[in-house]
Amino acid sequence: MGLLTTMQLLSTATLLLGLIFSIIVILFIVISILLIYSLLMISIETKTFENGVLRLVGLTKINCVSMILVQSLLFVIPSIILGYAVSFPILWQIYKYIFKD
Repeated sequence: MGLLTTMQLLSTATLLLGLIFSIIVILFIVISILLIYSLLMISIETKTFENGVLRLVGLTKINCVSMILVQSLLFVIPSIILGYAVSFPILWQIYKYIFKD
């Protein structure tokens, strides 16, 4: 009977930790989306004159939108790679600390 009680407590603690980590991940995702959005908006607002000149020279709307999409990918791809590169060693250390023998 003691083993079942211990397993139930461990199961509850695991669910609680999973919920906390999920909330933290969601917060980080929301913050990163807002940060990327603000960086893009600042970049677009500062380049308004440059975009106007490009439109004047003959850049179409589709090319202008594709240029903004490429610029956003240049923000997102390095951040995803850096996020994975930093998170795996940290998560491995946390996993090793929590589930040590």
